[in-house]
Amino acid sequence: MSDIKLDESISSMSRLLMTILWPSFLMAIISVGVVFSMVDPETLVIHGENIELSNEVIYSIGFFVFWCLGALASGLTALLMCKTK
Repeated sequence: MSDIKLDESISSMSRLLMTILWPSFLMAIISVGVVFSMVDPETLVIHGENIELSNEVIYSIGFFVFWCLGALASGLTALLMCKTK
């Protein structure tokens, strides 16, 4: 069995991206589930106009919006952790 060090197999940038994107992905799943269990996409109104998109498109847009917000929060946390070392 070969001894592979974790730092040699995965670059630090890849590790940082995984650390940021994985928790935000999980939170996006939970956020979409919570929000769309309370909000019906067919009755969604933005700026007084009905949204003429399918439910799947609205779910997908919501997922990516929540994923980006989670990645932003995780990225800021990672940035603050790097500055304190």
